[in-house]
Amino acid sequence: MTPTCPDIAPDAVFSAAQAIKILGVSHGKFYADVKRGSKGGGLDGRPRRDNGRLQFTGRELIRYW
Repeated sequence: MTPTCPDIAPDAVFSAAQAIKILGVSHGKFYADVKRGSKGGGLDGRPRRDNGRLQFTGRELIRYW
């Protein structure tokens, strides 16, 4: 995980790959935290309507950091 809070807009939307790069965590840790969900201390992602892939808001990434 990066030592400083990421400088991103709370209203921005990021793909999983972008979120991993911004946070500086491994793929395994990232997806394990997505599986735990926000109530378990992880991340809460929402599927996109067009292709079903997860997307994450800047607000959620800042909260997780």
